[in-house]
Amino acid sequence: MKIRQKKWLYAAVFMTSALLLTGCVSKEERAVKQTVSAELDQLKNPDKKTIEKYLSIRELFPDKGTSEKDNEEGSVDPDIAQIFTRYFKDFSYTVDNVKIKGTKASATVTVTNLDAHALAEDYTAAALKKRITCDANPSQVEFSLKDSYLLLGETLKKNKYKLVDTTFDLKLKQKDDTWTLVRSEDLDNQITGGFLTYMADSDLLPPQEVVKIHFNTIKEFDTEQLNIYLSLDSLLDTDDTYSSSIAHAMAEQIHACFDFKILDSKNNERNALVKVQITSSDFKSIVSSYQEQLSGWLQTSQAMAGGAEGRREKERQLLLESIEKNNASTTREVDIALVNDGTSWKMQMDENVALAILGGVDSALADVSEDVE
Repeated sequence: MKIRQKKWLYAAVFMTSALLLTGCVSKEERAVKQTVSAELDQLKNPDKKTIEKYLSIRELFPDKGTSEKDNEEGSVDPDIAQIFTRYFKDFSYTVDNVKIKGTKASATVTVTNLDAHALAEDYTAAALKKRITCDANPSQVEFSLKDSYLLLGETLKKNKYKLVDTTFDLKLKQKDDTWTLVRSEDLDNQITGGFLTYMADSDLLPPQEVVKIHFNTIKEFDTEQLNIYLSLDSLLDTDDTYSSSIAHAMAEQIHACFDFKILDSKNNERNALVKVQITSSDFKSIVSSYQEQLSGWLQTSQAMAGGAEGRREKERQLLLESIEKNNASTTREVDIALVNDGTSWKMQMDENVALAILGGVDSALADVSEDVE
């Protein structure tokens, strides 16, 4: 009987110890979860102070220059803070698991937020288009850090993104019975769903997509932008007024005719070749029409009476009219080379690409330059 009582006593002591131990661990787990929740809850509706606390603004776009204001310690532009309010609009999370070892702990967290990969693709495409457009503007201004964020804000406003889950571990440490989050170098990347990782991917936009963005942007240019981007007013060495008229007429032609179709793409780690079919105005046809009209005019008495100056003015008039009235287009296939510099794929605008876009205007104008210059 005494033996049986002792067994029950041992069992009771064991169960009590186990319950006490379990209760102790659960209390610490709850403390860790509460700390994590207190931190992540702030991202559900982040203000300027929260952005400064959790995100390194320069880390998201490390290749951008910073102004004196950007460099002020802890300074975040209110417009940038507002962008991240939109970024984390649908942010939510769960604390899946907690592991504690002494005064150190880790919490496995699943964050639900917008698709950072899709956003990175859309932003990078928009930034490339912006840079190409800047090359077609009279005053070219480099992107600032704030410009990058404002473009990110425009991209967020323009597009709707699905929600995706990202799981990662957070580290914590205990001091004086209080758990605090250990801020790792990867924290920015983790809480933004891997946005930094995607932005650093040099293959984020494949070669054919880079070419597509370039040519679609050119298709959207107005005549003034085409003139600047293609340097059309430098094709003829004449007075400013006539050069401007010819450049405008050529830009109108390219604007009306330019189109493209990507046929094939081949690439290795650092080099790519994209085959493209390009359609543009047929400037050889324009010159042929001009020469035919000029030949007919030279047989008239008016040509004889006008002298050298009169002939020069008529030649200029006929060339301008031939460009303005042209309806012919030409199509050619071009291999476009791209190089991956470790940041992104860069399109090489060589002579063949320019020739295709310009519809052979260089060689065509060479046949008539002596007439009009």
